[in-house]
Amino acid sequence: MKINDVIRTRRQALGLTQEALAERLGVSGPAVNKWEKSLNYPDITLLPTLARVLGVDLNTLLSFQEDMDRGEIGRFCARLQQTAEAEGCAAAVRLAEEKLREFPRNDHLAFSAAGMLEGILTMYPEDGGAERERWRAEIAALYERAAGSEDHQVREWAVFTLAARCVGGGELERAEALLGRLSDTHREKQLLTASLRERQGRAGEAWVLLEQTLFDRAAGILSVLSQMAGLALKEGDRRRARALADTAAEAGRLLAVPDHAVQSAPLQLALAEEDGPLALSLLEKLLDSLCRPWDLCASPLYPHLPAGGGAAETRRMLLRAVLDGLETDPESRFLWDVPGCRELAAACRERLGI
Repeated sequence: MKINDVIRTRRQALGLTQEALAERLGVSGPAVNKWEKSLNYPDITLLPTLARVLGVDLNTLLSFQEDMDRGEIGRFCARLQQTAEAEGCAAAVRLAEEKLREFPRNDHLAFSAAGMLEGILTMYPEDGGAERERWRAEIAALYERAAGSEDHQVREWAVFTLAARCVGGGELERAEALLGRLSDTHREKQLLTASLRERQGRAGEAWVLLEQTLFDRAAGILSVLSQMAGLALKEGDRRRARALADTAAEAGRLLAVPDHAVQSAPLQLALAEEDGPLALSLLEKLLDSLCRPWDLCASPLYPHLPAGGGAAETRRMLLRAVLDGLETDPESRFLWDVPGCRELAAACRERLGI
């Protein structure tokens, strides 16, 4: 709410006419009328008295807001989109410029507004004419500003966005430098690096990055499905647990993920149902997968990944966790009485020396 709206709203709430408010302030009625129409503003020396008369503090009177939080920024970006649809790109750009002047130190706002404005220009390619070049320059400047932010998350995404723009625009050396500024934990870094390697004519490296990303995300999907199946079992929803376990098995088959990840959810279900023979069969596949290197390159999905994946120490750690869990989990104790289970566990421990 702007100062003119605050004055009018509070005056009306107090039951004062413009003349009555003017009398209390020692000004004319037309002066108050101009304030409420935004044709003029109160003298700065009147502000404390005006605030007291209206029963508000100076921050409220001046519509001062310390900063915008992420929810407010999201709503503002939605408003930019609505403004572009109703009034055109120029109106959306003006609105963004006004908000950025109001909050000049909010880098998250700068980055979010830049992304929304860039999307708006893409959606309305004929709108703006010669002004579009100026708008694009403003958007680029906002990304550059956000790339120097003290906010780690904002900085990472701004640097990523600049790098992606450079890859798309053929500025490959700068793209390389920008990617070097990204932390290795950035979830999209490998994919963008693969795009850069492809543009550089280094297809072999691009393939390795893409295949490794696919494998990592496939394993992540199976881990999520396994956790969901476990939660469904805890809630007593075995039907959903079975559907999740079946999905995990099918996804693992399609994405060529090693059996220790594929069998996790079905094994949980078999243990919950105390199906000893099935649980033992699944456990055998899971443990066998942990006892030997994972030859991912045998799959057409991962031909560029090195053979013998899965470091021995990692596999030992996972195997120990599985066996220790089976020994301590009350739901799986019955399995140790199934013929062959103890011998299987002992053989696996011996193979990996644990």
